Amino acid sequence: MSADDRSPIFAASENLRGITLMIVARVMFAASDTFTKLATETVPATEVVLLRNSLALPIVLVMAWRLGGLRHLGAIRDPKMFWRSVLEGIGLVAFVIALPHVTLGQSTVILLTVPIILVALSALVFKEDVGWRRWSAIVVGFAGVFMVAGPLGGTPNAYLLLTQVTALTWAVRDLITSRIVGRIPSVTISLFALIVGGLVAVPGAALEDWHGFGAREAFYLMGAGVFVAAANLLYISALRTGAISVVAPFRYTAALWGVLLGFLVWGDIPDIWGFAGTFFIIGSGLYTFYRELEVAKGLRRSIEAKSV
Repeated sequence: MSADDRSPIFAASENLRGITLMIVARVMFAASDTFTKLATETVPATEVVLLRNSLALPIVLVMAWRLGGLRHLGAIRDPKMFWRSVLEGIGLVAFVIALPHVTLGQSTVILLTVPIILVALSALVFKEDVGWRRWSAIVVGFAGVFMVAGPLGGTPNAYLLLTQVTALTWAVRDLITSRIVGRIPSVTISLFALIVGGLVAVPGAALEDWHGFGAREAFYLMGAGVFVAAANLLYISALRTGAISVVAPFRYTAALWGVLLGFLVWGDIPDIWGFAGTFFIIGSGLYTFYRELEVAKGLRRSIEAKSV
């Protein structure tokens, strides 16, 4: 059998591996958020962020060393890299402050609006062409946020707005990330985000009363740090394995894991509006992703036609 004969099988195998890595990464992120939420029940949010990032740092340092990321530490002098890391930290602190006051499923679902906001920002900031279909998907996505937030059925929760601030902050972060030169490894970017994100939490941790904690809180913080470090590695590996068009949509399995863990640990069950909003957000995100692929294909065909 020739190499050409084997290539479709190889591609399918790589895609399946990438899908598996993405799903496991989303499970790990949900587990990290679960441990983080448990820790915030007795420990102040900024203290949790600082300690969680400190515990994850040695793991990510080893990852960066093994993957060659430490050779690019000078990239922190790039303003884009610095501000990307600061935004990561601000979003994380806002997320952890809100986490004790919202369900895990709600916070997970609202963060799925990041790709939707990113498309809107690309149109507004970089004047990218976003047609009526993608604008419609953006409107549908935010209608879903309104449903999840509770005004139609449950009790409105202002802390969900803080979670949406995290989504907006991280969308700006991703917009900056798209302008960072490709030679900088993803693990180096993750390392900077972990360090700077922890530093962003320092002023809040200094102003808040520093709480002592016992073995249970230490276990929660250790779990949060280990799982977030593993999740980042798996997520990076997933995006570098197989076709992104196949692998990336599986990030939306995060909604399932967030709702499931929220139910298993706290007994949280979304109301009918919460379920409807979740479907709106996921559907909007998937359609937005599909339209991005269609636009990219159109541009590629146009370039190929001009080169003939």
